[in-house]
Amino acid sequence: MEIQSVSIDDQFFHHYQPIYDIQRWEVFGYESLFRTGNGSSPEEAFNNAKIKKTLYELDSRSIHKASLSYTQAGYLTKYNHLFLNVFPSTLTNPLFPTFVSKIINESGISCQQIILEINEGEIAELDIIKNVIIYLKNLGIAIAIDDFGKGNSSIKSLIELSPDFVKLDRYFMDDLTEKKLDMIQYLLHFCKKHNSNLIIEGIEEKASLALLKSIGVQYAQGYLLGRPSILT
Repeated sequence: MEIQSVSIDDQFFHHYQPIYDIQRWEVFGYESLFRTGNGSSPEEAFNNAKIKKTLYELDSRSIHKASLSYTQAGYLTKYNHLFLNVFPSTLTNPLFPTFVSKIINESGISCQQIILEINEGEIAELDIIKNVIIYLKNLGIAIAIDDFGKGNSSIKSLIELSPDFVKLDRYFMDDLTEKKLDMIQYLLHFCKKHNSNLIIEGIEEKASLALLKSIGVQYAQGYLLGRPSILT
């Protein structure tokens, strides 16, 4: 199956993974994760869309479908927040503001329940994105930097974009060393000082979860807390 048919015919779906407030021990929200039915990875699907110049179409359709599915499954009233991945080029597309209004009207989701996770796998023009983020924040939509620490521009994005959430790449939880823990504590301090929230990804060990909770981390995500799955 070619990516063109994925894009136009909506032959894709989503798994959803919980994000926990580990201090209150309750689900804060869910992240929608793009999946295809043809066995290709999300990265392959979106890379093919880039080549065929249909990335905005696929990305926006994915956001639209994920929002509708979340609402129709009744999760919006149970868990409130929905994290949606978005490419920088989608954010800066002239059609995006109108598109945002469309998904809000059609899904019934409010701006305050949407967190847009900016994908760091694409080179971003921060000056342009900053203007879009100001517009989105004025609507009440929150912004997250995804996979922080993985991309080359993470530090610059953290400073320039003033995100509401920073999702720390799972690298930090693979073999949690003293140096990695020191960095987590520094980022936790930075986020608290600048009105942001740190989310630790890749939680798979009970000992790691207990340690993060003890140092004041509030939000976490990983297989230990819940695997990605279809909404039921």
